[in-house]
Amino acid sequence: MPRVNTVGRLYAVVLLAFFAGIPMACAELPALVAVPSPHPLLVSRSEITFDQWQACVSDRACKGGQDDHNWGRGARPVINVSWADARAYAKWLSAKTGHACRLPTEAEWERAAAGGAATAYWWGDGHGSGMANCRDCNGEPIYGSRPAGSFPPNPYGLLDMNGNVWEWTDDCWTAGACGQRVIKGGSWYYYSANATVRARARNDAGQGSYNIGIRVVCEP
Repeated sequence: MPRVNTVGRLYAVVLLAFFAGIPMACAELPALVAVPSPHPLLVSRSEITFDQWQACVSDRACKGGQDDHNWGRGARPVINVSWADARAYAKWLSAKTGHACRLPTEAEWERAAAGGAATAYWWGDGHGSGMANCRDCNGEPIYGSRPAGSFPPNPYGLLDMNGNVWEWTDDCWTAGACGQRVIKGGSWYYYSANATVRARARNDAGQGSYNIGIRVVCEP
């Protein structure tokens, strides 16, 4: 399903539900985008949304009851999920679709976020305006997350790789310190310096946050 993003580049959106034989009207599965990589890799086009998370909850494979802080649910990224919760979602998605899905490594995440560019953000070295949801990205701060698609996609067709909410990766913060995992991308609460491709932070693996969500990768 080829589409053209806001910078005029073609990208392909893969609907997992189609390949799994699941009627789209009955499924809330993430669309995936093929990202250039040393090995074939599909990346969820957006952060996993509350609606997509609820499908896993309904199958009793994920925990429910995540607080949305009155920002809304639906197409907004699910938050207050731990690293283990994120892995549980990827495991469920694998079983549901027959694809091997997991959390991205830090290197995979950076490759996807860069969109083929070598700059701080996929659009350049300045944080610009209207490109992402972070504290100093849009003149006036935006309080809380925004629904997927509120900002332009990167050249690979991926949404909100910069800002909105941090995203869990599979990497340990340091070797031998796997109780803390690397998070990437920054969030609405943090300044743009935290939303660059290379910026990194950490969070206790067993603890969720209103600033942290999920993006998955799957092997074709």
